Amino acid sequence: MTIGIIGLGYVGLTFAIAAADKGITVYGVEKEQRIKLSLADGHAHFFEPGLDDKIKECMGKKFFCVQEFPRDVQFDAFMITVGTPLFEQTKEPNFDYIVSSLEAISNVYSGRELVILRSTVSVGTSRNVVLPRLKDMAGNADCTPMIAMCPERTVEGKALVELTTLPQVVSGNTLQAVSLAKQLFARITSQLVEAQSLEEAELIKLYCNIYRDMNFALGNVLNVAAQTFGLDGISVIRNANEGYARSNIASPGFVAGPCLEKDAYILMNNMQEGKSKDFIFAARHFNESLEDDVVDWAEHKIGAPAQEKELLLTGMAFKGVPETSDLRGSSSVYIARKLKEKGYKLRLHDFVARHEELQALNLGEVYEDLNKACEGIAGMLVLNNCSRYHAFHFTQAMEGVRILDVWDCCDELREREERDTIGNMLIEEKI
Repeated sequence: MTIGIIGLGYVGLTFAIAAADKGITVYGVEKEQRIKLSLADGHAHFFEPGLDDKIKECMGKKFFCVQEFPRDVQFDAFMITVGTPLFEQTKEPNFDYIVSSLEAISNVYSGRELVILRSTVSVGTSRNVVLPRLKDMAGNADCTPMIAMCPERTVEGKALVELTTLPQVVSGNTLQAVSLAKQLFARITSQLVEAQSLEEAELIKLYCNIYRDMNFALGNVLNVAAQTFGLDGISVIRNANEGYARSNIASPGFVAGPCLEKDAYILMNNMQEGKSKDFIFAARHFNESLEDDVVDWAEHKIGAPAQEKELLLTGMAFKGVPETSDLRGSSSVYIARKLKEKGYKLRLHDFVARHEELQALNLGEVYEDLNKACEGIAGMLVLNNCSRYHAFHFTQAMEGVRILDVWDCCDELREREERDTIGNMLIEEKI
């Protein structure tokens, strides 16, 4: 089996390597030079456990990074893995990347190959946006192109494991499309779930992420509710869950990243107005509001911006467990931008995110040594839950420094009076 993948970002590259590792021949088209240079050196342009070793094993054997798909290769399927960003002002999904990605197969697509959409899209996009364009590309009015919606479902930090163990949702517009999709994914994972339609598969992907978004929103709501009674929300939630099987309240914290920050908006894009849509929006909006709460904490506890009041923001990737270098959709980045706009001078640090990517944010000086970054600061915000904070030993430079440890993960700083967490940061400011 031979497949072509359009886009070697996180979704495309992890799937390409997982497929090549199972003996499938994979050609990946990538336009961005830095990604191609990284792959030529045998490593990914992002951090993912085990991925670099697999790239070295597969590159030039079963996996090929190319500028365009070769005409002398017979492909069984093409897979679209490009992202679906939101328009900044309207929060509506932008499908330009998906539409333009079809140009990458225009020189080799005959109308007989299966086209798999793996990107997250609004319900109806596969049938109403992609399929008509495939018909035009096939150049045959009587042709019925085969399209399958097979959404990506992995979590960053565990992609290679989950690609081979999680159930894979498959769907298609024809019986043959479904059959071919099953043949491909059966090579990678033993568990397949056949959706009833393209639309059902699109909705399953959105439901899974919005379910998580809402669960996290409930934890955040209850955290604030606890503080209205003068109680520490983290403590209340932990003790409510302790040994009680019917309570699994999510720990409060940021709900962000390249999926969770936007999938609610992608679903709402073409939903009818009503209480369901209002409910989804309310949960998303509440999670987003935590960023402003952190900015309010800084203004209240650190004071007005001044040159001598430098703030250290550590934990810039959108999550810490499992570890990732991904800065896309990170609440930490949004908080840094808001603080900089207010005039604060910032320092940035992350244990995993790449130094050059942090520098490219242009939000402050970037440090690789956390203790060095702590010298002379007025405040520190620990913004993700990376496990490395638990055992980290801070120097005496932290004496008297105001700290917001959002996720309560810095063991050594836990007893300090100058330290707050998300469980008590609102009590003095707003409650």
